[in-house]
Amino acid sequence: MSRFRMYPTAAQEQRMLLHCAHARYVWNLAVEQHAHRKPGRRSAPGFAEQCRQLTEARRESAWLRAGNADVQQQALQDFARAKAARFASGFGEPTWRRKHVHEGFRVIGTDRVPESHPDGTPKLNTKTGR
Repeated sequence: MSRFRMYPTAAQEQRMLLHCAHARYVWNLAVEQHAHRKPGRRSAPGFAEQCRQLTEARRESAWLRAGNADVQQQALQDFARAKAARFASGFGEPTWRRKHVHEGFRVIGTDRVPESHPDGTPKLNTKTGR
C-alpha cells in the first residue's frame, strides 16, 4: 500500500473530510444491516445489493450525492472484505466507525483522471454531455 504526505489547502481539507464522512456513513450503514441479521430472517445484503441500495440512496439524498461514488463504493467493498476475513484476521466482526477516531477513505483506480482542455475546463463526452 502506498502512502503519501499531503499538504492540502483549507478547501481541499474540507473536501477530504467530507469524503471521510461519506465513507464512514456508508460503512456504518453496512454494519447496521449486518447487525440486524438474526437466525430465521433473510440474510444481510451482499456487496452487489448494497451497491444498488447506495445508488438508490444517492438519488434521494443530496448530501450523499455530493460525495464521490467511488469512495462510497470502496467503503462497501472494504466492509465486504472485512466481513469475509473476520475469522482469519483475528479482528472479529467489523464495528462502527466514529468521527475523529476512524477517519479515512481509500481510492482505488487513480488512473482514471479526466481529460481537460488547456484552459483547465473538463472535456465532455459528445454523446452524453458529461
